[in-house]
Amino acid sequence: MDLRSYSPDQEWRLETLLAGLPCLVPDQASGNRVERLTTLTSARRLGDLCFLSEPRRLKEILELPLGVSCLLAPELARLTRDRAGNSSPQATLIETKDPKQIWCAIVERILAIKEQQLEHYIADSAIIDSSARLHSPVHIGACSVIAEGVEIGAGSIIDSHCVIEKNVKIGERCRISAKVFIANSIIEDEVWLHQACVIGGQDFGIMRDTQNIPYNFPQLGGVRIGRGSQIFMASSIGGGTLDDTIIGEHVRIGCQSIIAHNCQIGDYSILSSRAALSGSTRIGQYVTAGACIGTGQGVVIKDRVAVGGLCSFWPNVTLHEGVQLMNGSTVKHDLRGEGKIFFGNPAIPLREELHRRKKIDRLLQEQQNKPNKNSA
Repeated sequence: MDLRSYSPDQEWRLETLLAGLPCLVPDQASGNRVERLTTLTSARRLGDLCFLSEPRRLKEILELPLGVSCLLAPELARLTRDRAGNSSPQATLIETKDPKQIWCAIVERILAIKEQQLEHYIADSAIIDSSARLHSPVHIGACSVIAEGVEIGAGSIIDSHCVIEKNVKIGERCRISAKVFIANSIIEDEVWLHQACVIGGQDFGIMRDTQNIPYNFPQLGGVRIGRGSQIFMASSIGGGTLDDTIIGEHVRIGCQSIIAHNCQIGDYSILSSRAALSGSTRIGQYVTAGACIGTGQGVVIKDRVAVGGLCSFWPNVTLHEGVQLMNGSTVKHDLRGEGKIFFGNPAIPLREELHRRKKIDRLLQEQQNKPNKNSA
């Protein structure tokens, strides 16, 4: 990453960008892990920024030119010291437990600094109701529509061709990418809605009357998205029926996902692309789910559960705290056990499933080895 391309006149200093970040390295005296920053060279400015964590990249580190800054894992930093000896590498080398995490945090800070320099701008083709409240500075892109009673916080960016329906509240420093539709929603600070998302639209709440004719169930609720969350491209979050659909703080929802009415997703949870959550699904905090999971109505997934991709859930089942579910499993009944791994259709403990498969393989092998009476 070339930091100079973001602001040629900006002097990026380590003290500013790394202040407060968890750079965990061993304390040389006690051997304990402490929170501090160790710099292997005397340079204090960041130029090109990269990160390395694999020992096989050692030669690349020693050859990095002046003006490059590199985040290193502790083992790689130790090898660099040993190999370099008395000669100091030209690059700025920074030791940290998780180089990738710190690199991402630095990039986010750089982007945040750039957004702080946002100038107030409203495109000539934007349509903004006179009752809308825009807290300067904001950026409103071309052909966007801001309806009556909308409130947009300072530092927020509304890209082109967005539609924000009446009485929507958008917090500070939010990013609403192109072609996003928002209705009946409260968006808290620092939320990023990526391209073509639909938030708070009419959800698929369909019932049947006594003559088996379908009709729409009224949806009077809205959507609440917590601080720092991101909803990626072409995803849909349906408004609630009577209560709101709630997305917690610092949640990540992948591309082309569908979150139905009255779902609740806890803080710091991650759903990969093409998740499909049926109505009233409840997901706890720190849950991680792979791509293409599908839940029946009323499913409960509690805190710290890990779900592999392509998993499916029958209605009203519960995954209790700390359960781990392997790829492609189908959950037909409640699962419990902190750290316990489940797999299969239906999902059962992994050891039992592997034993069952071995038994089936043995029976098939025995069947194949039996002499064929017809051939005799």
